[in-house]
Amino acid sequence: MTETARVLVTGGYGCIGVQTVKWILANTNATVVVGSREVNAQRTQRLFDDDDCTRLKCVGLDVREQQQLKEVLTSNQITHVIHLAALQTPDCNANRDAGLQVNVAGTQNVIEAIKACRPSVQRFVFASSIAIYGPRSSYVDPKVPMLAEPAPVNVYGVWKLAGEDMSRLFCLETDIPTVSLRPGVLYGPGRDAGLTSTPTTAMKCVALEMPYEIPFRSRQDYLYASDVGAAFGNAALAPFSGYGVFTLPSHTVDTAEIVDTMRQAASETGLGANFGITIGTDDVPFICDLEYEPFLQVFPDTPHTPLATAIRESLEVFKVQRERGWLKR
Repeated sequence: MTETARVLVTGGYGCIGVQTVKWILANTNATVVVGSREVNAQRTQRLFDDDDCTRLKCVGLDVREQQQLKEVLTSNQITHVIHLAALQTPDCNANRDAGLQVNVAGTQNVIEAIKACRPSVQRFVFASSIAIYGPRSSYVDPKVPMLAEPAPVNVYGVWKLAGEDMSRLFCLETDIPTVSLRPGVLYGPGRDAGLTSTPTTAMKCVALEMPYEIPFRSRQDYLYASDVGAAFGNAALAPFSGYGVFTLPSHTVDTAEIVDTMRQAASETGLGANFGITIGTDDVPFICDLEYEPFLQVFPDTPHTPLATAIRESLEVFKVQRERGWLKR
């Protein structure tokens, strides 16, 4: 399948998008088309500096423009679509109209464009979110079932849940295999916005030899960005039929364990001399303890990197970025 696959990744300059593109280029023979509202050659080179870019193309694409989507799908002979383009929670809260147009109407535009391009498109993967769940206290089980009742607490979660339903109906209407993935709290290279990005900011500060305080001490599910990219790549290209919705492999730990692991990794990478990462007092009710085993049963080749290994690899990347003058807190 991957020998002739041509994969469109909307939102391909984002954290998950970049890691998804990297995984596809490194592990398949597929061609990747990155769609983004702003295409920048310098940024492309920086993001994919270590990758074989002979099978990579970046195009200007706004998911609010259905005709533009159709043109990109047809002119590039797209066979698989990974839809990641979305506004995140802070932007959705600040401008609900924009969030509605991108996250809901944009998803429907992608779906309608794919319908118009049948039968060339063979798989659709939609990026949902663990924001569709309620607070951890809403679920009494030690492990929150993957299909536990949704209870989103903000419009971002509501719109992601709507996107799942739109994707399910799309599959029923077209018989195109469709997967909705619910990534959670990412960490590692590329993560750079929002409250839950602060552990990654701490890793950057370790590489920069600067002090930093992570503001919360709560437990949450941590997902290594590289593993999430691999998950989306597998969901798009591995054998699958019908419709499925999945949460992704994670490690459930509190901030103290993250910092302890970071301290050890800093020592191993020669960055431990000025380690100055501390923890604040906030206790945030993040959803955590989410079941993810069903995803690995369906897509068993997806990596689930040990926490210590992932943090060490992240510090090594940030160390190189610092040496190249790219790294900012």
